[in-house]
Amino acid sequence: MAPSKRAQSQGGPFKIRAQLDEITQQNPEMSLAVAAVKVLASTVRNQHASTMTELTLRVTEASNELKKSAPKNYSILAGCEAFLKQLNHTDYHGVSVEECKERILEFEENFVTNASGYVEKISTVGANLIKDGSVILMHSYSRVVMALLQHAAQQNKRYSVIATESRPSRFGEKAVEFLSKLNVPVKLVPDSAVGFVMEKVDLVLVGAEAVVENGGLINQMGTYQIALVAKAANKPFYAVTESYKFVRMFPLSQSDVELPEHRIDAGIPSTASNYSFVSEHHVDYTPPHLVSSLITNLGVLTPSGVVHILVS
Repeated sequence: MAPSKRAQSQGGPFKIRAQLDEITQQNPEMSLAVAAVKVLASTVRNQHASTMTELTLRVTEASNELKKSAPKNYSILAGCEAFLKQLNHTDYHGVSVEECKERILEFEENFVTNASGYVEKISTVGANLIKDGSVILMHSYSRVVMALLQHAAQQNKRYSVIATESRPSRFGEKAVEFLSKLNVPVKLVPDSAVGFVMEKVDLVLVGAEAVVENGGLINQMGTYQIALVAKAANKPFYAVTESYKFVRMFPLSQSDVELPEHRIDAGIPSTASNYSFVSEHHVDYTPPHLVSSLITNLGVLTPSGVVHILVS
């Protein structure tokens, strides 16, 4: 069966995903949200729609295909939401489709440029929370958290970091490698040691794949339990994130954000793996009452402030 004209026009899910992969391979430090915006902008650029209604439909279809290609990747969801919001709120009255496309592509250019500036703003704001002698607990690997810590190091602040292994991804090892190059004292600990080390910690820093309407976080698996321990130990728990990751979602439980289970290589003995099912859920949900503040490009926000930004 030949592909439909609609599928041909937007390239189908495989082409959409290939575009995303190409962008991220060329720009490994680029946020997936930014990469998603660039993919949708490419869809606009290559469309020959005769009306804005048709163009909007094609971009919405491309957005849906992109989200399907990476189920429950919340960074991609955030990028798609940001682009569609701009598409639906731009004033197109009295202008041609080509002029509308130019306005949309101008948004993409500004979005990508601003995204880099956001990281700098966050680094400046967040570094003020780090005092000489601070011991920081961090989880997984976040570009924005790394930029913040690098900024603090460049200010000659003396601090040390305890990084969790962050299994099964083991992104903690990547964080240790990065911080070691900055000559920041850093120690890698197993995820199971969070309760043990918390008494030595002054603050916790984590990134976020998304921030939901009530100010809760969707982030790498293990974030929720770290937030629980930090709350019990009365230690501040900060999420470091760009405001474009604020999304219109309202999860009520962990099951609202989980992924299908599948077997992974978790480094366990083969005899054990024959009898056990090791599941890989990439993310978990941290409710807002466990989050002290959000360190963003808009400043330091309380979780309750997220909904006001989403509706503004």
